Amino acid sequence: MRSAALLVTLALLLAACRPNKAEPLDAEVSISPWPPQVRRSLVTVRIPTSLDVVSVQVVGDMTHAGMIPVEAEAERQEPGLWVVRDFDLNMRGDWILTITAKDREGKKYVKEVRFTIR
Repeated sequence: MRSAALLVTLALLLAACRPNKAEPLDAEVSISPWPPQVRRSLVTVRIPTSLDVVSVQVVGDMTHAGMIPVEAEAERQEPGLWVVRDFDLNMRGDWILTITAKDREGKKYVKEVRFTIR
């Protein structure tokens, strides 16, 4: 009986420690210049103003191993408009941009954008 109670308690603790799952982010993401080039670029994220977003992070990863991710906090320009200036697209190849937005309650919203620099 004690072992069953211990198992239930352990399962509840593990479930409570699990990170919050992010919701899909409905956003328009643009990179300038387009098509992307190896250079510092402007990343613009437009998020519906119905989401009360307080922060936006942009992370660029390449699809191959061994590259350090490029990370930046976007700056809010106006409601729903977030910008990263000088985002360092530093290598040719396949990229994944992960946009993570957080609202006032700490809820996360995520969108991935894939592109290739030739």
